[in-house]
Amino acid sequence: MKKRFAAVVLALSMCACLAACGDKKDEKGSGNTSAALEDGTEKNTEGSEADPEKETEAPTESAGLTIGSTETWGDYTVGIPEGWEFRKGDAFDENDTRYCQVKKDSFTFFDFKMESEETCKSKYEYNKNTYTNEQVDVSGTYGSIDWTGFQYSDGYGGYGVELYSTVNGKPVRVSISGYAFDSQEVKAVLETLVIK
Repeated sequence: MKKRFAAVVLALSMCACLAACGDKKDEKGSGNTSAALEDGTEKNTEGSEADPEKETEAPTESAGLTIGSTETWGDYTVGIPEGWEFRKGDAFDENDTRYCQVKKDSFTFFDFKMESEETCKSKYEYNKNTYTNEQVDVSGTYGSIDWTGFQYSDGYGGYGVELYSTVNGKPVRVSISGYAFDSQEVKAVLETLVIK
């Protein structure tokens, strides 16, 4: 039994040594290598000279989101990023066309609400008095809609945003969880939003 155990330990040690040594060809340039580009991406080259036809750039997160589909619900039409979901209505009524949600996961989403002006202002003010951590006022135009609101920190490195606007005489409020106002996600979703 001791001999078997010693053999297993020796075999594992040899594997670890070989893995640590690496492939010496990469250091000399005769194997596959990666070269960093100015924009932080990498290109792959084979052999000692780069072959322009075989160069590829690795995708980066800064390339932005791809809108995979467009959903229309009530007076809303909005783009849905690839891999995200669209939910109609709200938690109380899935058929209520005043509400919808564009959702990446349970913690990162956009809640769209079309409410009376009084309700919109009341709920906005309540949220502004509740979410005060690193709160800053924000405003700007995404698509054809001018937004006013505030951004706050969730205390864990993430952000939330509360926005409101009046579009075609309809008060609209958006609660965003997980993203800053100037993030690519906010830009991608809000720039696709159209309200009848």
